[in-house]
Amino acid sequence: MKDKESSRKLKAAETKRRIYESAIELIRVHQFNNVSVNDIVEAAGVSKGTFYVHYKSKYSLISDHVSTLDLCYEEFFNSILPDTKPSETLLLVTGRVADMLVYDIGIDTMRTVYEALIKKIDGTEALLSYDRKLYQIYRQIIMQGVRQGEFRETLNVDSVANHCIMSIRGMAFEWCIRYPEFDFKKEVFEHFEILMPGIKNV
Repeated sequence: MKDKESSRKLKAAETKRRIYESAIELIRVHQFNNVSVNDIVEAAGVSKGTFYVHYKSKYSLISDHVSTLDLCYEEFFNSILPDTKPSETLLLVTGRVADMLVYDIGIDTMRTVYEALIKKIDGTEALLSYDRKLYQIYRQIIMQGVRQGEFRETLNVDSVANHCIMSIRGMAFEWCIRYPEFDFKKEVFEHFEILMPGIKNV
């Protein structure tokens, strides 16, 4: 009985993976708004009913993609040398986030994400969760800075980490409305350089 249940779970996970990978590839090529659920199920070789077993809507795929990106952020964060100053780590991770938004997600999908979040479309709730891995990474960086004495010990770690991500989100919105003139990564770095004196020990 356990073997059959295990086999069913593996098959379901494989099906979901196939749907996800087919969708992401289609979205990369054709952009999010030009890809339908019908396109996705055809590419994945599954029925529409099977799609809705795994995803509430096309927008739910974005949440899965964000979770995948968060794992990439974590892997990058863990690869940074332990003796790197927290302020440098903060900029390195922020640069990585900017690169992923520009080169992996892209401007068109970012605009769709903002539209979906504003409309509170089903399946996008996870993108705003403070439990996201990305929030945890920023909390770790700020905490390291406080413990090592580089950042002020009076800082509210959760608040500063949240504001780091809110600032990136705000800059990403600016990128969406000013594209292509707005250099997202350059502006994000300049913004963090302005913020840094506010959290560092003087």
